[in-house]
Amino acid sequence: MASASNTKAGYGWVSVALHWIVFVGVGAMFALGFQAEIAAEAGDRARRGALMGLHVSLGMVMLALVMFRVWWTATQPRPDPLPQAKPLMLLSSWTHRLLITGLLVLVISGPLIVWTGGRAITVFDLVSLPSPFGARNEPLHEAAEIAHGIGRLMLFVLIPLHILGAAKHLFFDQGGNTLRMFRIASKS
Repeated sequence: MASASNTKAGYGWVSVALHWIVFVGVGAMFALGFQAEIAAEAGDRARRGALMGLHVSLGMVMLALVMFRVWWTATQPRPDPLPQAKPLMLLSSWTHRLLITGLLVLVISGPLIVWTGGRAITVFDLVSLPSPFGARNEPLHEAAEIAHGIGRLMLFVLIPLHILGAAKHLFFDQGGNTLRMFRIASKS
């Protein structure tokens, strides 16, 4: 029977689901953000606004998912790492930590960009979250935009590194860790 919780041997279905849902969400966020930038460069303000509305709405969903994922990861046993050279274990560990940090930077700075611009966050035209800042706060707004850019850059660097690590496990370590994100641990 599949376990919701992690074990020392593998990840539970909740960890596996969160991993892949966040992966798809990050891809969608990047796609929406880049399409909005392309629309802005083309001078299509209406399209940019619609795309940014979706980007912000999905970003609020991602905020909840990432925060839940951080909490879930912190409260779950970590599967034992597969044997590999110590420098690679260190690289793997830091890549994972920095990926989570980059995600946190993005999901925190994103709402701050909107709020420090003096605007409410509208989530799928269902909920409106007013700005706690009231009016535009230019210094904090610029800091949030810089943080968002840094978080985006972190993911641009770290996601390919994470994928390379997964490919290394799959092709050179006979499946190992990579397959653990596809295979759900059994209750023990």
